[in-house]
Amino acid sequence: MSPPPSPAPPSHPPAWSPAPPPNQQPPSSGPQQAVFGQRQPGQPGYTPSPPSTPTPAGPFPPTPPYGQQGAIRPPQPVSVPPPYARPQQNGSRGVITGLSCGVLLIILLIVVVCGALSLGGYLLLRNLTSTGTTSTSSHGSGTSGSTTLRSNTPTSIPTRTFPVNGTLTYSSITITVVNVQLATNFPDDLNTTNSEALLRVLLKENNRTNDFASYSYNEIARLILPDQTSVAPNALQYGGAPQPSSTRTNWLDFPVPSNVDVNHTLLRLGAPTEAIMDIPLQNKPDLTKYDPSTTKPTNAQTTYAGMKWTVTSTTVSWSAHGKQADSGKRFLTLSFRIDNPSDQDVGFNADDFLRLQVGNDRFPPTASTIPVIMKAGTTNQTGDAIFTLPEGTTACTVIMMHSDLLPNSQEAQIPLQLSSNKASV
Repeated sequence: MSPPPSPAPPSHPPAWSPAPPPNQQPPSSGPQQAVFGQRQPGQPGYTPSPPSTPTPAGPFPPTPPYGQQGAIRPPQPVSVPPPYARPQQNGSRGVITGLSCGVLLIILLIVVVCGALSLGGYLLLRNLTSTGTTSTSSHGSGTSGSTTLRSNTPTSIPTRTFPVNGTLTYSSITITVVNVQLATNFPDDLNTTNSEALLRVLLKENNRTNDFASYSYNEIARLILPDQTSVAPNALQYGGAPQPSSTRTNWLDFPVPSNVDVNHTLLRLGAPTEAIMDIPLQNKPDLTKYDPSTTKPTNAQTTYAGMKWTVTSTTVSWSAHGKQADSGKRFLTLSFRIDNPSDQDVGFNADDFLRLQVGNDRFPPTASTIPVIMKAGTTNQTGDAIFTLPEGTTACTVIMMHSDLLPNSQEAQIPLQLSSNKASV
């Protein structure tokens, strides 16, 4: 087998020569050229080279000459490439990155603006839809509710008058409902309203007593519609009760539907804790159940503290001394005649010993006009005592209790029968 061919010489021979092995001279150019130009065995003109002188052994193995098999190529000097040959940084990448960020910001801004516009449009559309629905349902409410809304184009209705002429006594004030008027509005009603119409209740009020009644129509007056809806007054001429011993006219306005059936409405007087009185707003309503009921008992008398006491009349009423009775109660007014046949004056306070017994309950008077001094030898002294009793009571007893302050004041009684004490309906 022939030896492997020698490696081809470099196109540019190196500018340095390999160091000669120890104790050996560097080869001359002749042998080096012979090595590159010598013939191989088996070729014509091949002449074998003479054997080389053996190299003495040293600490390091001999280094084969450059170009021979096993030779180690020395390190190449590091050459710095010129600037134009160096790899340049990709400048287009920064530009693209900047453009990408800008495009993303623009897209994000467009998305935000579009979202805001969409949300605003949705809210506007929903508001318009809700307003339209509310207006439609309110305008079509008919006669139900106390605040029926006026339509966008209200239809004016002619003023109509309905006579009533109903009278009763509330809180000791005689009140007459003269008539009611139904109209779109009234010139003297300055209070704005969103109702379809107004129902005006014209009143005549008479305080025949010397008492001050304390009430407010805003609290005690309600209009009851045919569907039992309760409506408070929208406006009024006078809000409180008339002065003692005075007469006046008054009006109350209530918001109502334009198609309200006036003949099936009623005016309700009384606070929730009071005895309620209803006035049907129709011509000449029957209000007799609210009339005071008076009887004149016979032999309703007794002797107490040396004096003769006689009950001359009993009156059951819904109000007394400027006050309306409480719910489920009535007032009983007892009128007394007192005679003092003795020769001594007698002083006392009727509230200390006078009671009204109903069943097992005894009630003191709520008010009294009985004199506090009875002169000796006087007769026909009069005075009233007012009590409260449950509605529907038909029998009671006047009790005069024993008092240590009065001589001959043993307990005395006067039984009474009440002819009429109607319960409220």
